[in-house]
Amino acid sequence: MEKKLPIYYASINEDLNGLELKQQGIQNIALVDSPAMLTEWLMFDEHKPVEFKMALQEEQKIVTAPVIIADLPIYRKIENEEFYVVYKKETNMQILQKYMLDGNQKKVKLTHDTSDLSKGVFVFEIFMSDASRGISAPKGFESLSDGTIYCSMKVNNDQIWNEIKAGKVNGISLEGFFDLEKEIDLTEQQIESIINELIQK
Repeated sequence: MEKKLPIYYASINEDLNGLELKQQGIQNIALVDSPAMLTEWLMFDEHKPVEFKMALQEEQKIVTAPVIIADLPIYRKIENEEFYVVYKKETNMQILQKYMLDGNQKKVKLTHDTSDLSKGVFVFEIFMSDASRGISAPKGFESLSDGTIYCSMKVNNDQIWNEIKAGKVNGISLEGFFDLEKEIDLTEQQIESIINELIQK
């Protein structure tokens, strides 16, 4: 019998207040060597990468990549529990608005393993594709689902830029806190079918 894994939908709990509410949402955006969401690649699971290059504008030292792909199941394993997390389009709008309201654009880290913010690197552009408002995905990411959040960073740090060009840093990932609401259990084959449909339109 094929194993089924639960799917949880991420959300921001607006019933919270004070510090608890402030801690919800995106806290940092990190330049990483193996992004959980995607940029250099998407992960069906630990063994099936689907390539998706981060866009570089070399003369301007700008990198652009998706931060949260709408409706994409993301595999997670915490201790012995395996599950998938999904961000819906309407949740992404809420997450994006809260990120801007909290003013976290300067909070950029080099990998999730450091507490140091990257000097000379900042988010200068972040938006959500939304066909109903005439906002398209960046060139090269047109196949991704509507409601995906994209981020562009300006890299005024030669050391980090050289690591990006060398492929040592190849993705953008987020750090944040979200409520998780369980929806359904699906087999790995069903999950893979959903992912294929989302990225190979």
